[in-house]
Amino acid sequence: MKNNNNKGLLKKLVYCLFFILIFSSTVSFSKEQRVYQTDKFGNTQYHLPSYTVEDNGRIIETDKFGNKQYHKDGYQIKGDRVYQANKYGNIKNHESHKGD
Repeated sequence: MKNNNNKGLLKKLVYCLFFILIFSSTVSFSKEQRVYQTDKFGNTQYHLPSYTVEDNGRIIETDKFGNKQYHKDGYQIKGDRVYQANKYGNIKNHESHKGD
Protein backbone atom coordinates (compact mmCIF):
# COMPACT_ATOMS: atom_id res chain seq x y z
CA MET A 1 0.00 0.00 0.00
CA LYS A 2 2.83 2.40 0.86
CA ASN A 3 4.55 1.72 -2.47
CA ASN A 4 1.31 2.59 -4.31
CA ASN A 5 1.17 6.02 -2.58
CA ASN A 6 4.76 6.71 -3.60
CA LYS A 7 3.92 5.95 -7.24
CA GLY A 8 0.99 8.37 -7.12
CA LEU A 9 3.11 11.08 -5.54
CA LEU A 10 5.89 10.51 -8.07
CA LYS A 11 3.38 10.68 -10.92
CA LYS A 12 2.00 14.01 -9.64
CA LEU A 13 5.53 15.37 -9.25
CA VAL A 14 6.43 14.38 -12.82
CA TYR A 15 3.26 16.07 -14.15
CA CYS A 16 4.04 19.24 -12.20
CA LEU A 17 7.61 19.36 -13.49
CA PHE A 18 6.37 18.74 -17.03
CA PHE A 19 3.93 21.67 -16.87
CA ILE A 20 6.57 23.94 -15.33
CA LEU A 21 8.96 23.01 -18.14
CA ILE A 22 6.34 23.66 -20.84
CA PHE A 23 5.28 26.97 -19.28
CA SER A 24 8.83 28.23 -18.83
CA SER A 25 9.76 27.41 -22.44
CA THR A 26 6.77 29.30 -23.88
CA VAL A 27 7.30 32.48 -21.85
CA SER A 28 9.73 34.88 -23.49
CA PHE A 29 12.00 37.01 -21.34
CA SER A 30 13.76 38.82 -24.17
CA LYS A 31 15.11 42.32 -23.82
CA GLU A 32 13.70 43.51 -27.13
CA GLN A 33 12.29 47.01 -27.32
CA ARG A 34 9.65 48.26 -29.78
CA VAL A 35 9.81 51.73 -31.30
CA TYR A 36 6.51 53.04 -32.69
CA GLN A 37 5.83 55.90 -35.07
CA THR A 38 3.92 58.90 -33.73
CA ASP A 39 1.91 61.66 -35.36
CA LYS A 40 2.60 65.39 -34.97
CA PHE A 41 0.60 65.41 -31.72
CA GLY A 42 2.60 62.57 -30.16
CA ASN A 43 -0.10 59.89 -30.55
CA THR A 44 1.32 56.40 -31.09
CA GLN A 45 0.46 54.99 -34.52
CA TYR A 46 0.03 51.28 -33.81
CA HIS A 47 -1.41 50.63 -37.29
CA LEU A 48 1.86 51.72 -38.98
CA PRO A 49 5.08 49.69 -39.15
CA SER A 50 7.30 49.88 -36.08
CA TYR A 51 10.85 48.80 -35.31
CA THR A 52 12.14 46.16 -32.93
CA VAL A 53 15.49 46.72 -31.26
CA GLU A 54 16.99 43.33 -30.41
CA ASP A 55 19.38 42.80 -27.52
CA ASN A 56 22.30 42.41 -29.98
CA GLY A 57 21.72 45.95 -31.32
CA ARG A 58 19.99 44.98 -34.55
CA ILE A 59 16.97 47.11 -35.53
CA ILE A 60 14.35 45.29 -37.61
CA GLU A 61 11.19 46.68 -39.19
CA THR A 62 8.07 45.09 -37.71
CA ASP A 63 4.60 45.13 -39.28
CA LYS A 64 1.44 46.23 -37.47
CA PHE A 65 0.77 42.64 -36.37
CA GLY A 66 4.19 42.27 -34.68
CA ASN A 67 5.84 40.14 -37.38
CA LYS A 68 9.50 41.00 -37.90
CA GLN A 69 10.39 41.78 -41.52
CA TYR A 70 13.74 40.00 -41.73
CA HIS A 71 13.69 40.18 -45.53
CA LYS A 72 13.99 43.99 -45.41
CA ASP A 73 17.10 46.03 -44.68
CA GLY A 74 17.49 47.35 -41.16
CA TYR A 75 20.01 49.02 -38.89
CA GLN A 76 22.74 47.97 -36.49
CA ILE A 77 23.73 49.82 -33.30
CA LYS A 78 27.44 49.77 -32.43
CA GLY A 79 28.59 51.99 -29.61
CA ASP A 80 26.98 55.41 -30.01
CA ARG A 81 26.43 55.02 -33.77
CA VAL A 82 23.66 53.54 -35.89
CA TYR A 83 24.70 51.88 -39.15
CA GLN A 84 22.54 50.84 -42.10
CA ALA A 85 22.57 47.06 -42.45
CA ASN A 86 21.36 44.65 -45.11
CA LYS A 87 18.81 41.91 -44.44
CA TYR A 88 21.59 39.63 -43.16
CA GLY A 89 22.75 42.17 -40.57
CA ASN A 90 25.95 43.15 -42.42
CA ILE A 91 26.79 46.86 -42.24
CA LYS A 92 26.50 48.71 -45.58
CA ASN A 93 29.19 51.11 -46.79
CA HIS A 94 30.24 51.98 -43.21
CA GLU A 95 27.94 55.02 -43.22
CA SER A 96 26.71 55.86 -39.76
CA HIS A 97 24.50 58.31 -37.95
CA LYS A 98 25.76 59.48 -34.59
CA GLY A 99 23.13 59.64 -31.86
CA ASP A 100 22.53 62.74 -29.78
